[in-house]
Amino acid sequence: MEMICQYVNIHAMSNFITKWHKLREEKQSNIVAGLDPAVFAIGRGEKGLPEGTDKLEWSLNYIEAVAPYVACIKPNAGYFGNAGDRTILKKIVDKTHELGLLALIDGKIADIGSTSDAWMYDYAELGFDALTIAPYAGNVEQMVKYAHEREMAVITMGLMSNPEYKTEMNFKDENGTSLWKSRVERGLAAGVDGLVVGGTYTVQDKEFMEFVDITKDSNALYLIPGIGFQGGEVQDFLASGIDKDRCMINSTRGLMFPNGSNSTPQEQAAAAKELRDDFNNVIN
Repeated sequence: MEMICQYVNIHAMSNFITKWHKLREEKQSNIVAGLDPAVFAIGRGEKGLPEGTDKLEWSLNYIEAVAPYVACIKPNAGYFGNAGDRTILKKIVDKTHELGLLALIDGKIADIGSTSDAWMYDYAELGFDALTIAPYAGNVEQMVKYAHEREMAVITMGLMSNPEYKTEMNFKDENGTSLWKSRVERGLAAGVDGLVVGGTYTVQDKEFMEFVDITKDSNALYLIPGIGFQGGEVQDFLASGIDKDRCMINSTRGLMFPNGSNSTPQEQAAAAKELRDDFNNVIN
């Protein structure tokens, strides 16, 4: 653990982390607005875009609506794979920066080093400040190195919130360490800027409490999905003693579609404000 903490103290207070804390203070917001604009043909119903919607226009309007109440915009790469979507992503990043927010691409890159670096090159060219990785090729150190060389922060998987993750999180490595713990410790030692941890965890989950203990002396941020729509409660999550300032509370469908697929920008703004205020009321 001494090695991990020493490395983090030297390297982890990155430009991204510094910007996060500055924005968090200025805007009094720990909220990350997810952006997963599922087009009508995907079939998401009330949790997707209405038929005939212009994805770029909708996305820019959404960003502008929630911008006063959030610190970061997080598009998910899975919703930007069609022809022309690279141009859309560039305009999303430009709008995000124009409004003074951080831009995080949720790509969950999971490939060998050279291929991962190719992804990172593209995202850096688009102007993203940070990206997520899922280093299931066992190469977290390599991926962190490549991302930082591209001047991008990197957030790796810690304890994911999806129920399926529980089927593999406690697989053992060659030293008998649980898979989740091994990857968290290696990520910290490599200088990751953040870790994903599900907002559905509580003090009743022993792995979560161990995660909080392992990461408490680092500067790494916590990207936290699962609050709200997936059932996570801010108060239950924060009861763990996790560092509140480092919490990036992510909400996607709850902000995009608070009243279904035809939610207005005014309703999106109200949902973002409510989430921000709910978090602040708990911590104050």
